[in-house]
Amino acid sequence: MQIVPLFPREPEANPSECSNLNSSNRAGSGDVQGHLRESDEGERLRAENSALKEEIASLRRLVGNRDMDADRDDAVREAVEQEARRGGRDLAEMTARLDALIRSSSEVRYLINADWSELAQLSGGGFIPDTSEDNVDWLDDYIPEEHRGLVRTEIERAIEAKDTYHLEHKVNRVDGSVGWALSRAVPLFDENGGIKSWMGAASDITARKTAEETQQVLSQELSHRIKNILSVVQSIATQTLRTASSTEEAREVLEARLNSLARAQDIVTQDRYAETEVRTLVDAALAPYQDAAERISKDGSRIKLPAQQALGLSLALHELATNAAKYGSLSNDAGTVSISWDLVDDTFVFDWLEIGAPPVTSPARRGFGSRLIEQVVPSYFNGKGRIDFQSEGIRFRLVGAASGIEISD
Repeated sequence: MQIVPLFPREPEANPSECSNLNSSNRAGSGDVQGHLRESDEGERLRAENSALKEEIASLRRLVGNRDMDADRDDAVREAVEQEARRGGRDLAEMTARLDALIRSSSEVRYLINADWSELAQLSGGGFIPDTSEDNVDWLDDYIPEEHRGLVRTEIERAIEAKDTYHLEHKVNRVDGSVGWALSRAVPLFDENGGIKSWMGAASDITARKTAEETQQVLSQELSHRIKNILSVVQSIATQTLRTASSTEEAREVLEARLNSLARAQDIVTQDRYAETEVRTLVDAALAPYQDAAERISKDGSRIKLPAQQALGLSLALHELATNAAKYGSLSNDAGTVSISWDLVDDTFVFDWLEIGAPPVTSPARRGFGSRLIEQVVPSYFNGKGRIDFQSEGIRFRLVGAASGIEISD
């Protein structure tokens, strides 16, 4: 019986086979090592590739962020520029509006330093001379001497109080004349609250001041005239009552004289105290005697008298015309009256000449009418008056200064 081993022995190896086997094992081991080396290199390359990709991604993100930042910067810059342009337009519009507002209410605009010692700029608006250069002599150039002290006082007050400068004063106008201005200036302050300059505006108020001065003169003239009229009325009444032979005569004469005074007053006031032509006064005084108009001659230049002189001449004309109608050349049908006036060598000459009157003799006593004609009326002309009682009628001559008398065209 054959016994089979549980673990059969392996056949012995052939030495040559063993040699080949060892060679094969060595070759196989080299292949494994090569495969290991190739695997490590791939891992390294993959790691480097991944790192490179990450770096590229980071660079792209960085470039993208920079582009975004640049876009944002451009957007911000454009917004700022637009706002600046809008602000510039708004400022220009506000400046234009302010300039228009100042020009609509004022002819003059100026800029002056803190203590008013140097005028920096002035736009005179055709009212006073312009200046675009610093002017330290502006007070002498623009303000008449009589108002410089007034201006200095207001400057000192405004600086001390840091308050608005406000004053009406005279100014030298661009045409060389003197006018009036209402000047206002406000202080401009620095960051510390100190005054650094003043900005001002002024308006031409010459017309208003002239009207106020005229009104004041008229009020004074009216007061003076009322006093004179009352004095004349008192004198007329006193003298008429003293010389009248009866109450009835006194009443008639006084009434006629007061009516004459009223007419004369109407004449000299109808043009608001303007001058009155001599011919107008003569026509008014002789209006009641139109039936004898062909016997009355009037000859003279177109001379205008101031109100007070016109009033005086009107009173004289009334007395002369009344006397001529009662006792002189107009009391008959043949007598004539010749009236003439002129300016001779800067002297006003007025003549009243009657011809063909009843015989006239010089009265022993001068009545009020004569004294009015020879004394009161000439005083209005700073001159002299004289009545001559000639045989053919009376003659009256008034000679006075030509001051205030004008020859109209």
